[in-house]
Amino acid sequence: MNNKLNVMTREILTGIIGLVTTALAFGMQTGNSPIYTPQIEGDSIAYIEEEIPVELGFDTASYLPDGFDAYDLPENIMDISYIREDASVQLDFNVCKYLPRVFDPYKEYFDLNSIEYIEEEEVIEFDFDIHDYLPSDFTPISTF
Repeated sequence: MNNKLNVMTREILTGIIGLVTTALAFGMQTGNSPIYTPQIEGDSIAYIEEEIPVELGFDTASYLPDGFDAYDLPENIMDISYIREDASVQLDFNVCKYLPRVFDPYKEYFDLNSIEYIEEEEVIEFDFDIHDYLPSDFTPISTF
C-alpha cells in the first residue's frame, strides 16, 4: 500500500510540474507569463546627468582670443594659424673651439644598427664542489 501511495504521489507531482511548465511556456510565447519580462532597450532610457562646474582657480578668458567660441567650427581649416616658436639657445662662448673642424651635427658618421653588441658570459662560482652532487658518468654538453 505504501509503495502504491508513493507511485501515485510521484505521478501527481509529475502531472502538476508538466501543467505548470506548459502554462509558463505558453505564457512566454504569448507574453502573458508571470515570469515574462519584456526586453528593455538601453536607448529608450533617459539619463539625467548633473553637470558639475570645474573651477580652475583662474580666469580662462584672459588666455583666449577675443570672440572665442569652443563650439564654433572654422569656415576653412587653412585659416587656423599655428604659432611655432623656435627654441634657440644662446651660449656665452664659441662652441667651435670645442668641436672638430669638419663637425656636422646632421651628418651620420656611422650607422647605429651596425654596432655589434657582445655579451660577456658570466662565470658562476660555487662555494662547494658540484661533482659531489652529479652522477659519476656525468659529462657536460658543449655549447660550440
